[in-house]
Amino acid sequence: MGQAPILYLETSIFGFFTDADPRNATHREAVERLFSQIDIAVQTASTSPLTVLELDRTPEPTRSRLLGLLTPVQLLEVDDAAVEELSQAYVRDGVVPEQYADDARHVAYAVLGGAEVLVSMNLRHLANEWAERRLNAVSTRLGHRAISIRTPAEVLKYED
Repeated sequence: MGQAPILYLETSIFGFFTDADPRNATHREAVERLFSQIDIAVQTASTSPLTVLELDRTPEPTRSRLLGLLTPVQLLEVDDAAVEELSQAYVRDGVVPEQYADDARHVAYAVLGGAEVLVSMNLRHLANEWAERRLNAVSTRLGHRAISIRTPAEVLKYED
């Protein structure tokens, strides 16, 4: 059995962890299971200072609960200037709208930080095939590797 890919956790998945809306129950269950797998080291996860900053803006008591999920998650150390340069390329090429530049920053952190899969519930700008293709076209053109972008349900591990 091969090594599990390194996941990059983008901020949007954290919102589903505490989402009580019955319409989002399936997404919440997938996110809960993913964090459970991370806790017991079935999955290897990373994130960026941007995710921590965004979670830190959440009101208490939810903030502490969400930040607690980061305990087993590796914080990526990536050059901020390189992140800004790559994320601006995504915006400049029209892949991510300017008003959602933080979404582009998450992709840049994941790519530059060595994650193999960006995990997101941001279906509009990130977790869809069209966005993945366009983001990877920019990344590879600039000499970086491609990255998979998946939802939590798509990266869960199941026993044989």
